[in-house]
This record gives sequence, structure tokens and C-alpha cells, in this order.
Amino acid sequence: MAETAEAGGVGLFVWLFAACGLEIDSGWRSRNVCSPFWRLYRHDRPGARLRLAEGGEHELTPDRLHLVPAWVTFSCQNRGVVHQLYAHFDVVGLPGVLGREVFDAPITLPSSPRLEAEAAELAEGLFGSVGHPVGSLRVKALVHGALAGACAGLDPERSERLAALVAGGEALAPAMRYVENNLGERLDNALLGELCHMSPDHFIRRFRAHTGATPRQFIVERRIAAAARALVLGDESMEAIASRCGFANRHYFTRVFRRHMGIPPAAYREMARRGAGR
Repeated sequence: MAETAEAGGVGLFVWLFAACGLEIDSGWRSRNVCSPFWRLYRHDRPGARLRLAEGGEHELTPDRLHLVPAWVTFSCQNRGVVHQLYAHFDVVGLPGVLGREVFDAPITLPSSPRLEAEAAELAEGLFGSVGHPVGSLRVKALVHGALAGACAGLDPERSERLAALVAGGEALAPAMRYVENNLGERLDNALLGELCHMSPDHFIRRFRAHTGATPRQFIVERRIAAAARALVLGDESMEAIASRCGFANRHYFTRVFRRHMGIPPAAYREMARRGAGR
């Protein structure tokens, strides 16, 4: 489901790239799952839960919507047979450093009869695949509604931090859009600063103050996110993924991916194919 970053301000742009309705059983059991993208879950029966790497559990309460933010590490467990709706999506414009600061744990959304009814209907219509574009658009609308609910539930400090990113990011928008759409190219601070009409040093200071990350950290995280999507969704070779996502070669790609994700790309792809990608 190919999309490119929007041409407006930074904002928060949802990039939906997988959605499905399916049945899971006790085989839905993977350890230390960590992804640079978000997950949405809806289950029709009790039994599924997430065990968090930092301790504690998150029960996937039936008929409610749950979000697992990017970079949260968890292990999944299930007992019995459960009908699951899931969606994988990226929130472009939310740097990983800030995302981990604002959204650091799974979220059970406040009950919303409208969203929950839509999710129940989609769960049946998507049994097997995303299918028709209408289904994709409906899932994306559901994801937007879920994210709105998650943002509305933030405490004042986190809400203010997120609002500052969205409201104050216009000056950096050209650079962030360019990074998103040109990950395979050479991306240096002189070029990105020029796009924003800033000197390289001023651009670096402004970017770090605004996002909590250096431009380099942001670029690497966006490259890792693109590579993770490719590993989960396709059959490209490691060399092809490394080249397309801006890594010098397969060995450098493997080293950087493992440093961020905890496992090498090949193992990440295999984990996804065993079902942990759901």
C-alpha cells in the first residue's frame, strides 16, 4: 500500500500498510516483539494479552480498541480461539524519540460505540486481507479515530509536548518530507537546512530542540522503519532493502538494524512470518 508523505505541514500523517481480520489461537505467542511502527488490535473474545518488557501486562479486552505504539517491546500470549482485527501503521511526523516519550506503553482506548461498531464490521469484512480500496480507507479512518482517542487521553504535559510538535513544526516540514520521500539518497544537514532556509548549524539546533532528536537520528529511525515494512511485507533481498532504504551495504544495514531492533533483519523477517508481525 504505497503512499508518500503529505505536502502540507508536518502534522501527523498515518501511513497504513497492513490490515487483516483472522483467527488466532494459542500459537499467537512471540517474545520480545519490537517494531518501528504502530499496531491496532480488536479481539472478539477474552484470552489475549501482552507482557511488557519493562514489567506488567496489558489485557486485550474484547470488543475494545487497543494501540501498541512504535518501539514498545512486548511478548504476546493467547488462550483459546480469538477473532482478531489488526492494523499496522506508521505515524509520519512523530520522531521516535518524542514518540517514546509521549506514548511509552500499550493503550486501551476509552469506549466508543461508533469506533467499536466500525471495528467489528471491518473485522468480518477484512477476514483474510485488506482487499478493496474501500476497506483500506475504512481501516485508515478507524486508525485516525483511534489515534485521536489516544491523543485526547494524554496527560497535560504529554499533550502539550505533542501539540508543540504539530503546531511548531512548519519550519522543519520541508526537510522532514524530503527525508520521508528520499530515504535511499544521501541526506546531509546542508541539503536539509537549505530546504528549510537555514544554515546547517541552525538547522541542527532547531531540529533537535523541536523533536528531541538530531537529524541523523531521525533519518536512521525512518530508514529502519522503511526496512521493517519491507521485511514484513515483501520478499526483497537484504541487499535490495539496504540499498532502497539508504544503507551503504547489507552488512552495515544488519549492524544498524540489530542495534535498534535487538535482532538482525533476517531474524526479524522470520519472526514476522511466524506470526509475530501480527
